[in-house]
Amino acid sequence: MDFALDAEQDLIVQTVRKLSDRDLRGWAADADRAGAAPDRLTALGGELGFFLDAVPADADGLLDGEYSHLTRALRGFELGRGCAALAALLETNVEPALAVGRWGTAAAKQALFASLASGGLATFVHDSRGNLTITSEGDDLRVTGKIGPAPALATASHVLIAAGGLLFLAPTTGMKRDAITPSGWRAAKWGTATLDAFKVPADFVLARGDAAVKASAEVLTWARASLAARAAGVATAAMEHAGQYASERIQFGQPIGNFESVIRLRDDALTTAHAARLCALHAAWAIDKGLPGAHDLASRARVLAGDTVAKSTIDAVQIFGGYGFVNDYPVEKLMRDARAFEALYGDERLGRVLSLKGTKE
Repeated sequence: MDFALDAEQDLIVQTVRKLSDRDLRGWAADADRAGAAPDRLTALGGELGFFLDAVPADADGLLDGEYSHLTRALRGFELGRGCAALAALLETNVEPALAVGRWGTAAAKQALFASLASGGLATFVHDSRGNLTITSEGDDLRVTGKIGPAPALATASHVLIAAGGLLFLAPTTGMKRDAITPSGWRAAKWGTATLDAFKVPADFVLARGDAAVKASAEVLTWARASLAARAAGVATAAMEHAGQYASERIQFGQPIGNFESVIRLRDDALTTAHAARLCALHAAWAIDKGLPGAHDLASRARVLAGDTVAKSTIDAVQIFGGYGFVNDYPVEKLMRDARAFEALYGDERLGRVLSLKGTKE
């Protein structure tokens, strides 16, 4: 395996790193307090190739050839260093666009890609708890229940739903949606949606039965690898902020960053963040190579990154001391943001336990 970046990947990493350091970090505090992304995000994200990078070029998108999940993970890490909420919005269209491009009918492609090309957003929801009741009406579906909370759902034009042996695209028109602002990723346009005998036309059903289970697992693999990379970025950012503060905070006549306990705390956190990043990149590389173990690698990467970001952000708050709980400093927000990485797309640990039990019964 070659760990060196090619010229295109290096350019993307440097560009997104500049975006994160200059813009996302600068916007993060105000966006968090307001619970809304800055207006400039859409225009700047579009200029840099976000939102349409998974939409085929012949549908007014930017994708020409195979999609690179490794490149996405590399940029996702840098986005996580900037702001988790804004990163979620920049990445939200990928799963719906790739899934519809791969399994969707001409009608589904036309509906989604036209919306995204005109500036719309889409999101992905996994009904891991079985909250939806789905019945067939001929080849159409009737869906009842509640989905979310999910990033971008408050304003998305379409939502890709994996539920009950089905994978389908649903336009949000006709859904009762409620915007919410949770404690983490406050600017990510979170929302819930209530569906009451909501009709999904047959043309918008991407897969059914065993094919849907396989397709849904693949979509979750994409999402979890991306989520893991962004979580590793947040964990790294927490230690970057903590290191800067520790170099400036004087106690007993010297910077607290000179104290062995602080050095050890930061060193351990940076080690686990680095390991989480490598796991995310490995999973993304396996997806691109079509390896059969990619799903398991992405699941484990997401678990490791979720544990890492939770602990690293708490450790960063500890280094800041009492100031760490004040939202004038960045680590308080990062600690809240960490929780969302553990909540999305279901519990991998439980899923693996149930899977292993099933194979032994």
